[in-house]
Amino acid sequence: MAKRTHHIDFSDLRYVLFATIIGILTGAVIASFRYLIQVALKWSLIIYNGLDHNLNLLWFVIPFFLLISIVTGLIMKGDPDVKGSGIPQVEAQLAGNIETNWVSILWRKFVTGVLTVGTGIFLGREGPSVQLGGAIGQGVAQGFKEVGSERRLMIATGAAAGLSATFSAPLAGTFFVMEGVYRNFSPAVWLSSLTGSICANFVSLKVFGLKPILPIFYSHTFQLQNYWQLIILGIILGVLGYVYNLGLLDLPKWFAKIKIIPWYFMCAIPILMVIPIGMFFPTTIGSGSRVIMTVATHNVPLTAIFVFLIVRFVFGLITYGAGIPGGFFMPVLAVGSLIGAAYGGFMSQSGLLGAGYVNNLLIFGMAGYFAAVSKAPFTSIMLITELVGNTKNFMALALVVLVSYVVVDMMGGQPIYQALAERLTAIKTYFNADSKTDRIQVPVYEFSSIENKLVKNVKWPENSILITISRGNLHIIPNGNTKIKAGDTLIVLAHRDAVGPVKKQLVKMAMEIDE
Repeated sequence: MAKRTHHIDFSDLRYVLFATIIGILTGAVIASFRYLIQVALKWSLIIYNGLDHNLNLLWFVIPFFLLISIVTGLIMKGDPDVKGSGIPQVEAQLAGNIETNWVSILWRKFVTGVLTVGTGIFLGREGPSVQLGGAIGQGVAQGFKEVGSERRLMIATGAAAGLSATFSAPLAGTFFVMEGVYRNFSPAVWLSSLTGSICANFVSLKVFGLKPILPIFYSHTFQLQNYWQLIILGIILGVLGYVYNLGLLDLPKWFAKIKIIPWYFMCAIPILMVIPIGMFFPTTIGSGSRVIMTVATHNVPLTAIFVFLIVRFVFGLITYGAGIPGGFFMPVLAVGSLIGAAYGGFMSQSGLLGAGYVNNLLIFGMAGYFAAVSKAPFTSIMLITELVGNTKNFMALALVVLVSYVVVDMMGGQPIYQALAERLTAIKTYFNADSKTDRIQVPVYEFSSIENKLVKNVKWPENSILITISRGNLHIIPNGNTKIKAGDTLIVLAHRDAVGPVKKQLVKMAMEIDE
């Protein structure tokens, strides 16, 4: 009788080792980034409080903020890829549509992020943190001479680690890459992303402690007889999320029409506008955590909540539209929390809900609104759970996320980061057979146009070859009579310069519902 031999597979260990290196490096960089922004915001608050008592300080503050705008603008001019959030750039790079200089991104995004977010404008550190992590992943890939799919995986791992370190949210970082960037739950992606996220978060926790970012106390479990109110809240969040989504896409176009100011100096507009906001509404400044915690821990009048909501909604869009290096994760969460608090306060004053449930709705508002704007519901649920540090009311939170997502989807809302990434560059449409090839992995969804079709009956993208179908633990070498099933992962070979357009066509075929 022949002996059965067992071989140890070290392929997963390779992913873990690379991800560990990326996670530790990203955690160190993002911890420094996060700390410097906190220091800068502290000084900005001191300045705004001083202006409230001595307007003569404006003679110092306005030139100083103008100087920050000039320095930021000149740094952005040197590399336009540091403009804005940074997440669309990472997504476009992973799709094969753009290529970035990781060294330039690393120092430019770090410096401009500290300078601008530190003034108290309505942008967060999470977008830059994702781009910084992606740059570190790209640098590690270059150091180990990794190319193609392995290089993209390392960039994605750095992106996940960046989000994890800035929010102390390793699961959200992992889900964000799988759901919002890769749109693929392959084992290599989640294993590498989770490893990098955990390592980065470990470094962050060593610096900032175990306390969650938003330690909001809420002890009441939302009662089933009040669930009808969650449906109404979800609808409101979906509609307003759609409007905010449109604003994020359209405001940059409006700023582009201003011809008298170069694009790289547009940042001066919101940086100067934040001065009066900081004087009269100091609670609202910054990425949003300050206003969230104020409303959650103080008895803020309903009228004040509505004022905060309007200020955060309008100025948040203006700030992002100007192209300032900064993210809108936390600003979106702030708007969502104010919508939830305003709705809860109104219901409480109307006698339809106990005052003790307002914080519940504040938290549900954050999750539902982020899901509506980003169209990343699982990331939203995980992110809010980790930010708050509480798993109570998970069912109620998921219901709000579901309703808001369905509403914004019915209205035609786009996944914001994907839409912004597609605007970064004109998609390449050529193919040169002499250049190198790369692999693309695309999962097949239920009800997609190629589900249950034979390979020979599918019109494949030009200049691409289907080389493998991954079905569970099986790897199938396809022929014309191989049937494609939901849950399969298609592995397609394409020219490296054509990865972007080929992947876009494959996603449309395999992941969009055939109506």
